[in-house]
Amino acid sequence: MFACNQGGHFSQMMAMKELFGKYESVLVTDNVRATKEILALKNIGHIEIMEGESSRRKEVKDNESGSRWSFLVVYFQMLFASRKIWKQYRPKVIISTGSNIAVPLFIIGKLHGSKIIFIETRAKVYARSMTGILVHKMADQIFVQWPEMLELYPEAKYYGTLV
Repeated sequence: MFACNQGGHFSQMMAMKELFGKYESVLVTDNVRATKEILALKNIGHIEIMEGESSRRKEVKDNESGSRWSFLVVYFQMLFASRKIWKQYRPKVIISTGSNIAVPLFIIGKLHGSKIIFIETRAKVYARSMTGILVHKMADQIFVQWPEMLELYPEAKYYGTLV
C-alpha cells in the first residue's frame, strides 16, 4: 500500500512508480485527480481516495472558519476510513511519503501487523515533519532525503532524494 497526500508528497510518491507494477498494490491519496490515466499510475492495482483532510482544508478556506475540533473530527473519520481500506486490501507493507494520510493508515496497519515504511519529505532538511514526529516510533523503516536528517533520525537510511 502506498499512501500520500496531494502536492509534493504525491510527486515524491510518483518517483517510485516502478514499484507499483512489481507488487499487487493500492494507492491511498487525497488527490482526487489521481486516476490510472496518469502515466505514473498505469500499473497501480487500485486507487483509493481519502478526502478527509483535503475536504476540511477546502471547507475552512471557503468558510473562513475551522477549529482544532473539526481537525480532530476529520482525523477520527480518516481513522475509520483507514480501517475500512486496510481490511479491504490487507497490505503486508504500507509506504508513505506523508502527510496526514500516513498517520491513521500507519496506526491501523501497525495494529494489524503491516510493515511500516516512512519516507520523510524532501521539504524537511533540518527538522522533522509533524508526520515524522507522530510516526517515527511505529515505523519499521525510515528513509530520509537529506544526510542532515540522519541526526534527527539516527535509525534512518539515506539514499538521496526521490525527486
